[in-house]
Amino acid sequence: MPKPTYILTATSRTGQKVNLITGGPTDFVAVYDEADLKRRLEAAKADPRDLDVTVQRVN
Repeated sequence: MPKPTYILTATSRTGQKVNLITGGPTDFVAVYDEADLKRRLEAAKADPRDLDVTVQRVN
């Protein structure tokens, strides 16, 4: 199984539900390549929940 390159964390600045399982305002996802990261960052910019997004590179 491939290892992730990044961990993307998204938190709603307004406290809206982001995590569909827990109902919490924060969720994270493993990202496996640059194209996927770019797609997810673009989607986060357009998200109406006013997301604060951080990206951490995994070694």
